[in-house]
Amino acid sequence: MQTRVNTGKEFEDSLDNTIWVRKEMKPKLVWDVDGNNVIDKIKNINFDVTKFNLSPQSSIKKSDFVYKDNPNLTFEVKKYKTNQFNSWTLYSEPFFKVANKSQLSQISQEVYNKFVDDFYEHRKDIITQVLDGIVKSNIGIRCVDGFIPQDKLEFKVEVVNNAWAGYKRITVLCRLKKG
Repeated sequence: MQTRVNTGKEFEDSLDNTIWVRKEMKPKLVWDVDGNNVIDKIKNINFDVTKFNLSPQSSIKKSDFVYKDNPNLTFEVKKYKTNQFNSWTLYSEPFFKVANKSQLSQISQEVYNKFVDDFYEHRKDIITQVLDGIVKSNIGIRCVDGFIPQDKLEFKVEVVNNAWAGYKRITVLCRLKKG
């Protein structure tokens, strides 16, 4: 596991108390395409992003904790200082990605990266749906030194080049609103 993930979990463990409980909800995008994995699904639609649609079984929520007395109040936890959100900071990678060595032999970097670029350019409907779902699913971010309410944050989605082994990723970034 990545160091960033381990230290984040340690920080989350330190927050457990009587006011809230850990109830992690991660975006789970289910693609309405036949295939055993995302690479198979991309191949089965012949790399046509217009056929790569979300299934109604998708869950587009993101939070780490919920208040005990109000299950509608959920929040994210990031082991960052609040001032780190003065610039764009990684928030989530919910879409799809090549992330292990076995996937490298299943699809070429060039073909996969073209699919990512095409998806980003032509599927703003899905990108907007996912971003709206994630943003509306919690009240903000608990940081090491405080809390940032959702209305003080702005979000964007962008393609990160060379995210892992040269394969691109579509990521959600956030920062404190300017002004």
